[in-house]
Amino acid sequence: MTYYFFKGEILSKQIYITEKPSVAASFASALGVKISSADRGRGYAETADTIITWCFGHLITMAYPDAYNPEYKSWKVEHLPIIPKEYKYIVIDSKGTAKQFDVVKTLMCRQDVDMIYACTDSGREGEYIFRLVYNQSGSDKPVKRVWISSQTEDAIIKGIKEAKDIKEYNSLSAAAYCRAKEDWLFGMNFSRIYTCQYGRKLAASLKEDKSTVIPIGRVMTCVLGLIVDRELEIRNFVPRPYYGVTANFLSKDSNISYKGKWQPKKKADKDSGEDGESEDKYISKEEAEEVIKRLEGHEASVKKVDVKVKKEQAPLLFNLAELQSEANKKFKLPVDRTLEIAQNLYEKKLISYPRTDSRVLSTDVVPELPKVLNGLYGNETYKESILRIKEFGELGINKKTKRYVDDSKVTDHYAIIPTYVTTELSKLDEDSRNIYNLIVKRFLAIFYPPAEYNTVRVETSVAAETFVTNSKTLNVQGWKEIYDVSSSKKEEELSDSPIQKLIKKEKCDVIGYDLEEKETKPPSRFTDGALIITMEKAGKYIENEELREQIKTSGIGTSATRAGIIKKLADIGHIKINSKTQIVTAEPKGEAIVELVRRTAKELLNPTLTASWEKGLFMIENHETTAEVFEEKLVGYIKRTIERVKRTI
Repeated sequence: MTYYFFKGEILSKQIYITEKPSVAASFASALGVKISSADRGRGYAETADTIITWCFGHLITMAYPDAYNPEYKSWKVEHLPIIPKEYKYIVIDSKGTAKQFDVVKTLMCRQDVDMIYACTDSGREGEYIFRLVYNQSGSDKPVKRVWISSQTEDAIIKGIKEAKDIKEYNSLSAAAYCRAKEDWLFGMNFSRIYTCQYGRKLAASLKEDKSTVIPIGRVMTCVLGLIVDRELEIRNFVPRPYYGVTANFLSKDSNISYKGKWQPKKKADKDSGEDGESEDKYISKEEAEEVIKRLEGHEASVKKVDVKVKKEQAPLLFNLAELQSEANKKFKLPVDRTLEIAQNLYEKKLISYPRTDSRVLSTDVVPELPKVLNGLYGNETYKESILRIKEFGELGINKKTKRYVDDSKVTDHYAIIPTYVTTELSKLDEDSRNIYNLIVKRFLAIFYPPAEYNTVRVETSVAAETFVTNSKTLNVQGWKEIYDVSSSKKEEELSDSPIQKLIKKEKCDVIGYDLEEKETKPPSRFTDGALIITMEKAGKYIENEELREQIKTSGIGTSATRAGIIKKLADIGHIKINSKTQIVTAEPKGEAIVELVRRTAKELLNPTLTASWEKGLFMIENHETTAEVFEEKLVGYIKRTIERVKRTI
């Protein structure tokens, strides 16, 4: 080992530990350190005062149950629940991983190192990766946490300069450890008890030769339940015909030909439901024909012409879930592929940190926006758009622009935006180019003025019945010059006629009536992009308003884990994802497991439970509860539920 001396003393060194080798390269560049091929081979680079090393993601993991008791190698109901008094952690059993851990451990404990900088990803999982390595190494050196939202040189230098004592992140670390313990307890206990009690029966029902393993996960099983429930809803759906009435009008003064749609009167009786529409929406053929018969021979008149100018602001910026959903709609990209691309763009310094739940910016990043725009101006693809923004005058986004800048809505990281570092799109592969272009254009759109629509709603009266006609015309493109939003919403029926020229009380001839026959449709199957959004917005499934409000900052899983959960369900054969359409369907094994869980511990399928556990972790991070309280509740739940499942043999 080499030491550097100055007047008889060892020259102190600082060590920077990143999550991946590619991130280490960014830090090395910012710190003026060259990483040679020899350095990559030995696992670190070193200068007179700086050491840069890296993890390969996770280097340490939680030990399996047999580390606590050799008897646990056999899966037996009588062993359950397995709840360690003190959890054990081991180096991941892989030659490359074990070797790199030894490198990092040795460097952390070196006599000439006096400060460690934790530079793993700035989030719960990144914190956990570093803490596991640090605690397993036995080092007692002081640690500072580098917290950055992009890997540009400026951001890295600023992050190092403003690095805080690692203790400032103890609540984040506590939440990370609790999350890992929670997943371990759910997985190890519930997977074992369901496999032991039902594995053979399930295999027999699926005509499989061997007893099947039934993997149960805190988040995974809940997501599987959502998919299966949707499948059953579609399978059991019975189409219901319903009818509508349209009229063809010709105005007498303005000579405008247009169509109107009959609007049934809302029922006021108690059977009609709260909104008065439950029965009116679907009328029978006989009722529709009776309406036409009753109205024939009556003259029409224009009851109301409502002309408005509506302004539509640019959409909020991307968080990871919205980016995955949009890429899924536009490019049919699987959600795990979008995450992989976004992470790669982040490591290339092209975008900010992608694993974020926020869709707005924090006030501290606002002063950097002109620099980002100037950087993008150097990209030929976006030059014209930047010039347009300059034509608009004073920059439309500042610290008071509440729609897009709101510290109260930013958690660990602000929304995904491009950095001032850019690249020619031709240098990126097609998928990366598409994702980067989405992020850049969504970002640029917020600097454009609102889109403006001329909207017209005409109500035409025939014998006390009302027919409605709508028209919507884009008057000012605004942000729609640059960004086109994908929408799965049903487009409203709009008239092509110049109905804005109609005059109130103007008489109209009724040219004729048409009977419209339609049929109710089942809900759509999830795409994996829609499933990601559903997981993020788990509160919509929660009836209790107070609880729904409590967990609106949480969901099922996290932005960092949701894509992996969906992929795992596909990998183990519980669901199938169509490679072309990305439509998700449940496989027979997945359906059988959900039915089994529904009969024995149905709350494992409930988004309320899953999201409330996630809310608990969020509360630990925010000092609203302690890890001890959380673990006490967790252990109590595991014990009670395992005993309940035991009794259902």
